[in-house]
Amino acid sequence: MQKGYQSVLWSAHDDNEDDLKYAVYFRGENQKDWLLLKDNLDQRFYSWDTTSMPDGAYYLKIVASDAPSNPPDVALQAERESERFEVDNTPPAIGKISASPTGMNADRSKGVSYDFQFTASHATNSIDRAQYSVDGGDWILVSPTNGISDYKTETYSFTVRGLSPGEHTVAVRAYDRFDNVGAGKTTIDIAGANGQP
Repeated sequence: MQKGYQSVLWSAHDDNEDDLKYAVYFRGENQKDWLLLKDNLDQRFYSWDTTSMPDGAYYLKIVASDAPSNPPDVALQAERESERFEVDNTPPAIGKISASPTGMNADRSKGVSYDFQFTASHATNSIDRAQYSVDGGDWILVSPTNGISDYKTETYSFTVRGLSPGEHTVAVRAYDRFDNVGAGKTTIDIAGANGQP
């Protein structure tokens, strides 16, 4: 399913085998009024783009009507409410990425090592995982310093070894439990053998 989309699926049955039409309503967790999301549906599912809805908790209401098969004065309808669900389209925020050299191999051909550290945070949901990439290479999973990604703010540390003289870009990204992704990057410049970048 496309990112940002939510789907609802329901079942319905009419004893007289009348044709049914459906309407989908929603309301925020702290709201009283139901707002129409879509009406005149003849299928028992609906998908919609949640990016137009503020982050938060919501409920859905499905209203079924046999009006297509009956005069208005005898048409019947039934409704059912969903369980609470959350909308979250906001990515985690990546804090400043710190970089510090951890030492230089006696053999310069083996490169230099750098330690990196950053934080990932989200206002309402836990951080699920984080990764880093060096100079556009493969993304590498990194564990949080506390061992488990289950808090709204997590700190990550990792070491990159074998860096050659010159400029290097290290990118990081973090996902929340809704797969929203936040990213950041930093650039380091390693001096050459003659002490110059």
